[in-house]
Amino acid sequence: MPIAKSMRYAHSDGHTDVCFDSSGRYILTCGCDGDVRIWEGIDDDNAISHRVGDKAYAIAYMKDRFFVATDTNNVQAYTFPDGAPDGILTRFTATISHMVLNSAGTKLVAGAGDFSIKIVDVSSCSHKVCSGHEAPILSLALDPKEEFLASSSCDGTVRIWSVSDQKQINSWSLLPKSNDVSLSKTLCRLCWDSTGQHLFIPVDKEIHIYERGTWIKVGSFTDESISEMISVLALSPDGHCLAAASYNGWIYFFDVKSRKCVDRYKHEQGLLSTALAWNPKGNRELAYCDKEGQLGLLEDISTGKNSQKKESKVPQGVFEDEDDDFLIEASNAPASEDGDKSDNEENTALSRSPKINDDDDDSLAGPKKPDFEVDDDAASSVSERLVLPKPEIKADGFTQTPLQRAFQPGSTPEHLTSRFMVWNSVGIIQQYNSDEENSINIEFHDTTVHHAMHISNSMNYSMADLSMDAVLLASECDGDNPSKLMCMHFGSWDSNKEWTVSMPDEEEIQAIVLGESWVAVATDKRNVRLFTISGIQRDILSIPGPVVCMAAHGNQLVIIYHSGMGLPGDQCLAVSLLYIDGKQRSVLKGEPLPISSKATISWAGFSSEGTPIYMDSAGIVRMLNRKFGLTWVQVANTKSHTKGKSDYYFIVGVNENPQQLRCILCKGARYPATLPRPAVTILPFQLPLCELNTEKSQYEEALGRGKLFSNHFDHWTSQGFEYDETIKSEAYKPVQEALMKLFALSARSDREFRALEVCDMMSDQHTLQLAIKYASRLRHMQLAQRISEMAVRKAEEEQEPEVEEQEELEMQPPQRSRAWTKRNGHEESIDQEVEEGEEVEEQGDVDMQEEEEEVENKPTGPMLSVKVKNQNPLSSKPQSSFLGRSNPFKVTTGNHGVTSVKGTQVFDSMTKKKTEKTAASILGGLPGKESKQTKGQKKVSLQPKLFETKQNGLENRTVEEKDKKTLSAFDLWLEANVNQLKEDKPELDEEDFTKFAAEQFRILDRAERQEWLKKARDAKSEEIEGNENKKRKLKDTEMVDSDQNKSKKLHSVSPCADEKSKKSLLQNTNAKLANFKFQKE
Repeated sequence: MPIAKSMRYAHSDGHTDVCFDSSGRYILTCGCDGDVRIWEGIDDDNAISHRVGDKAYAIAYMKDRFFVATDTNNVQAYTFPDGAPDGILTRFTATISHMVLNSAGTKLVAGAGDFSIKIVDVSSCSHKVCSGHEAPILSLALDPKEEFLASSSCDGTVRIWSVSDQKQINSWSLLPKSNDVSLSKTLCRLCWDSTGQHLFIPVDKEIHIYERGTWIKVGSFTDESISEMISVLALSPDGHCLAAASYNGWIYFFDVKSRKCVDRYKHEQGLLSTALAWNPKGNRELAYCDKEGQLGLLEDISTGKNSQKKESKVPQGVFEDEDDDFLIEASNAPASEDGDKSDNEENTALSRSPKINDDDDDSLAGPKKPDFEVDDDAASSVSERLVLPKPEIKADGFTQTPLQRAFQPGSTPEHLTSRFMVWNSVGIIQQYNSDEENSINIEFHDTTVHHAMHISNSMNYSMADLSMDAVLLASECDGDNPSKLMCMHFGSWDSNKEWTVSMPDEEEIQAIVLGESWVAVATDKRNVRLFTISGIQRDILSIPGPVVCMAAHGNQLVIIYHSGMGLPGDQCLAVSLLYIDGKQRSVLKGEPLPISSKATISWAGFSSEGTPIYMDSAGIVRMLNRKFGLTWVQVANTKSHTKGKSDYYFIVGVNENPQQLRCILCKGARYPATLPRPAVTILPFQLPLCELNTEKSQYEEALGRGKLFSNHFDHWTSQGFEYDETIKSEAYKPVQEALMKLFALSARSDREFRALEVCDMMSDQHTLQLAIKYASRLRHMQLAQRISEMAVRKAEEEQEPEVEEQEELEMQPPQRSRAWTKRNGHEESIDQEVEEGEEVEEQGDVDMQEEEEEVENKPTGPMLSVKVKNQNPLSSKPQSSFLGRSNPFKVTTGNHGVTSVKGTQVFDSMTKKKTEKTAASILGGLPGKESKQTKGQKKVSLQPKLFETKQNGLENRTVEEKDKKTLSAFDLWLEANVNQLKEDKPELDEEDFTKFAAEQFRILDRAERQEWLKKARDAKSEEIEGNENKKRKLKDTEMVDSDQNKSKKLHSVSPCADEKSKKSLLQNTNAKLANFKFQKE
């Protein structure tokens, strides 16, 4: 049995070819990825790769040049090992399937899919053509004497050609027919013996032998173990061994002289070998490739002579004494009546001896007979039996998995002469370590941060990290020199920008990282030392295992370390997440870190938004889910984006919004090369849900991914960071779209219960309203009713925590609440809040009825500097408030405080609750909230309601549209057709719906548009005529509003004992004035 090296990835899936150079040191391969790779042995991890085309089908080597047949239908020559183009030898009109060279390298023979064979002179590039095949060429074999050429074709024939005159000499129909090489059942790789006297042709399960000149079959190679068709042949350099590859993955080795199978080997995965190549040095090495682009090597292959020597030694050492004993017993046996005693002895000995050693018939037959006659001394007496030593039983116990060594995320191995010390979102640090140069080059992606730097590496720094403020370098122990840490703080405003610190004796730095204003260093003594960015030793902590890597972002520090001995082949890792600045605490306290089976950590870091992320060697990317118990979720599989098994992605940065995984593709390696500068590609994220090829799973994946990548907004809020609310709303849009699509899919599939579950995930009332409208449109009335009830319940649940929080705030003393406000950065005064509230109300689009409800629900007192929460609208408890600008002549309806939970008015009440909440939060003084909430009020007031009555719609149009702005032709057309448009596109939000409506208005015919323009002009003229009456009415209103503002300011600072009486008095006054206005009209 030959010794097999582990197979490795060489090229992408498809036909692959292989050959050796003349020295036998290098292996050359080509494949369907269009690359030629030069391997210095099977274990070479840095193979030289040359791009020759989109696909390469055949390769041959001779005299410092290699020849490749590519998809351009050319045979191109290249220099070895540089890979520089060295001319085109010949061209075909179809794909080249096979080519061979003579032993001198002066002639090249190639066959193609255009049925032609060309014999090319390498020096002059002149060629001769052999024509006659009726299908694409499969294989070629040139006679060692260069007189004849053998060819096989998809037409099922094997033909012999004369090299001198290109005439056909003989032909056999031996093969199954096909119309293309890729569809052929066999490649039929032919070969001649070393003398050229015989031609070997693989036919079905045997190899035919044809004699030169007569072209008659004189024998065959066969074996009982061959169960599939033989496809590829290759003769060893000495001519003694013939290798044959079959379709089921077996490679058989035949002794040419005895024509017997002397050795065999089966492919690891049972795949067909597409090419076989012997090492020309005759060291019994065979390289082979399979149809999946993998490269393998077999060593110590048995030849015919080696097998005979091994077999002859076995009976002499093990069975010699036993054979003698049987001979003596045969001599002492009684004579037969029919024969002579001597004859019986001889017959008995000869008949029994094969039964003793039945496995070695060949060794006991023929020439082994004299061995038994020579050993007369042993036959004279019963010999002492040979005592064999007892076999040693070796029990393989538990094998400890080697621990992963510490590394720097974003770095490449240290043994490389040119490598990346770090590549992150800030910049790149490269190290050059050769006999001529030992330096470090620092580059920034944004040159406005700092200019590029080039420094000498006299201290042998091997670790680095880079941030927007500093460069961090560290070295290992080197003899008497201790491990050192050096920081270049280029963000400092003083002149001393560098500082260096040495570790204690026998303590070596293994990992370093830069935070926002601090530095962390992990050592082999399991210490993590914290420094300020200016060099002050700040803290020191211990970890329970050897460190693997560290990462930092802002005030967060992630430490990954070994926590124990894992399962066989697995690493047992733990992770700690610490907050360094501010309120120092540990979020993850040594929690187990999940990684793929038999994998290691290859990268760890943070997204640009501050979420911990890491990738293992299996290509799985996982991210911390802060909202689900601080668990890790798989968000990407980089290996699914690679074409070859040995291709990997090298991460350089991660973004959550937009969702981007920035990587570098490494072909045939795990790490990128420094030259040429690798290009960064962006990979998408994808949660590993089931049945991702279905529409339902795709919506579910988009929903889950959108929620997961929006969690960082809540983390920012908890950390006290400020951000633009529009960014958050844009990030949540894909979530709402996925929910609506999933709801629509469930409703169309009559999965009403599933549709209701989808609605339970909807957080805002607007989306629920669209869901009710869509369900009603599909006539799922029961579903619409249940969604309506759910909407009421959700609206009430939103109010309950607000009431509880307001009660807690009212019970706190003024001084404590004021201090809590200062810690959160809200130190606005009461007068400022009143002015801001008035300004927002003047800009707002809320009707006067909702303003009165806000007046009733706005609390006062010293807690106004805190976030003000809305009271339960069902409560009748009177409260003091800031009185905004109110219209005493506003027509009021019945009860404002009671929410209707039945009938078709459910969304009217929901809209009021939403308006009350936003108006109340406006007065809370939160930074950056006013603009969004004002937009929210406009959306609520303008949003058409599903079950709204005609009277309410008329009132809204009268108050909000005619009083606020002059209607255009488009506004009038939209007002008349809004319901129809909503039914056509219920899934669109306000912005998209407006765009859709504008497009529909543009495609109207000219006459209809002119009609709407005339209506708009008429409406404008009517408005101008009524301006005088409105001006006089507005003056009266402003006088009343001025009195109300004064009253509001007085109430805002009055004691609590007078608030109830003043509020009730104000409500009675407003009611009387409103009644008076109604009676007057």
